[in-house]
Order: sequence, then structure tokens, then C-alpha cells
Amino acid sequence: MHRVVTRWSPLHVALGLSFGVATCGVAACGAANDEAPHAHRAQKVSRSQTPSRAQKGPEHPTSKQDRASTGRIQKDDRAVPLSDSAPPHDEEADQVLRLSGSESTSLGGPNAGSIEGAVALPRRGRGFRHNPRRPQDARYASVEVVQALIRAARVVHETMDGGELTVNDLGYERGGPIPSHGSHQNGRDVDVLFYLNGADGRPMPSVGAPLDPEGQGVDFKDLSDPSDDVAVQIDVPRTFRFVRALLEDPVAVVQRIFVAEHIRTMLLREAARVSAPSAIVERFGDLTCQPSYPHDDHFHFRFFCTAEDIRKGCLDAMPIYPWHRAELRRLGVRPKWAGTRRLKAPITTKQQARRRAGPLHKSVRRWLARREAWMKQPHPGRRYCR
Repeated sequence: MHRVVTRWSPLHVALGLSFGVATCGVAACGAANDEAPHAHRAQKVSRSQTPSRAQKGPEHPTSKQDRASTGRIQKDDRAVPLSDSAPPHDEEADQVLRLSGSESTSLGGPNAGSIEGAVALPRRGRGFRHNPRRPQDARYASVEVVQALIRAARVVHETMDGGELTVNDLGYERGGPIPSHGSHQNGRDVDVLFYLNGADGRPMPSVGAPLDPEGQGVDFKDLSDPSDDVAVQIDVPRTFRFVRALLEDPVAVVQRIFVAEHIRTMLLREAARVSAPSAIVERFGDLTCQPSYPHDDHFHFRFFCTAEDIRKGCLDAMPIYPWHRAELRRLGVRPKWAGTRRLKAPITTKQQARRRAGPLHKSVRRWLARREAWMKQPHPGRRYCR
């Protein structure tokens, strides 16, 4: 049985959200209804040689011949300092990168699923770290998803000075419902914080601070004390470079990016500024939507099932884009829809959260009032967003 770990951030509690558990300094880092039904791989080595992962059941073969690849309440909620330097050898991450996609199999869908052979994201690697304030039993995903995160973080680390990717929740070692998330059940979902700068424009540790339409926010720590508030600003160049690297990954295929509409707009402007490839810009535009919880403090990435995992029972949420259908057709596979079935996880009610929050100082109350302007889910009329 999975241990239920609930670690609320201060403002997350004040917002009264019953999903998206966060140790971020401001708000939620995941959401329960962030995926409406419409929204929508090295050799085997022993456990002693690789990061912990679940054993696959004997009824599931392990070879993968192909894959669908296309183009408080806590008072101590301080940001974890940036690492002074990258690990000298990054051995654990390198071991993960040597794994075969055959090591894991996603079963079922993102909202009602499981996983066999899940691999843990290393706690730290070149250019990234798993948030140490997040539950450590929720850092598992499919091999290809963890590998994609490592590769993309390295791209940013090797091409841009400073900054560090902070990864929050992925899923449990065997999948299934995870407290305060409506999905993250079959090893193909991950929450990632935005790269941030401080008021001085220098990279700072990422926190789950909701950002306004100018990309600015506040890391509220003690909600009753304004003296410890810290101004933050999204680091747009690094954030976009990470997203681009994920979309260009040679193996894992991003299916959905849940993010606030105004963050999407900023990243599209950055894509134009750096003359990003048109195919990447178009793909990003199609994949990004703001769900009912705005995702103004983090990304939620979802990845498509591989072709072999589809054959074994992996189900995708909608939408399934024409370009992905064409690739699966080339591989002799038809996509399978996950449907609307959900396995629900424990949540905290809005009333419970409000009571736990305690007194709020004026700046917090003003911020919450401002946030109402972009909290409501937009209906932009784009072909893949409701």
C-alpha cells in the first residue's frame, strides 16, 4: 500500500485547492482535474546496477522492437538552494540513459492506470534535481519519460549558463492513484517547475509561485508575515529551451502540456525571438492548453504511449493528433483511447484547506484577488483546446 504524503505549501492552502500538492512557496504543483477527458523506451541490468524500479510481471514480455517516436502544512517551505556544481560523473543519470525502453511498461490510462518496471528519476543530475521537498516515493515513471527529462535538462545546462530544472511529482513505482493528483497513474505524467530568476535577474531556485501575465510572482513563505516575501520572475529563455528539447526528443513523444495561457504566450514570443523551427512552434502551439486549474506555477507534461506499450495495454488520453496517428499507422499500431474512467486519490476539501491556512497578510490577499483574473479556464477556440 502506498504511503500517503501530503505536504501543502502555504499559499496552496490559502487557495483552498484540493489537488496539486506542493512544497512550493506559493501554490499547487499539480492538479486533479488538469486533464479533462477531452484534453488530453540499454540492456537489462540488475537492481544493484540501476536506480530502483518495479519488477515486471512474468506475463509481460520485455522486448520492445519499436516505439512511437516523432519528430502546512509546513512552516519551513523555503526554496532549496541551487546546486553549486553538477555531479562530477552523473553516474546515476547515465545508468538511466543506458536502460532499454523494454524495462518499463505503462498499462491503462493516465487517470486509471499502472506501470511495471518504473524507473526513479535520480535525485540530482547535470542541470536538474528532483525537488527534495516532494514525496520521494512519487519520482517514478516510464524509462523513456525519465530519460527525456534528463536529456532535456542537459541541453539547457550545456547551452545556457546557470539555472537548474526542478522536477516535482511523477508517479508511484507501480503507478495508480497518487494523493492530490487526478492523473500521474501510468508513468507518463510529470510536473516541472518553471526556471526562475530573482529580482536581480539572476537564476534562483525554482518554487511553485503563481506568475501573473507579466511573468512575475511572489514566493510567499509565512502567509501572515510580509517580511519574508521574495519576488520572482520566470526565466523565459531557459524555460522555452527546456520545452523545445523535450519536443525534439528522439524517443519520448509529448502528448500534452498543461500551462496557463499567459505563460504559453510568453513562450511563443520567445520562440519567435530565437527563430525556433516552425515545426517545433506549431507543435508547441497545438500541445499547450490551460486546464480548469490554471498551471501558472508549473508545467504538467504528458507523454504518449509507445507503440509497444499500446500493444500491451497502454491507453492514451485525447487528443491524438493526425501526425501521431500517421506514425502509429506506420508502425502497424492503432491508438487506444483511455476513456473517462478515473481512479480517485485522496484530496483535501476547500473548506479544510482554508481552515488550515491561518491568517493572511494584505499582500497575499491582494495577490489572490488579482489571480482571479486568469483563474478561469479560457476557451481560445484552438483546434485542440476546448
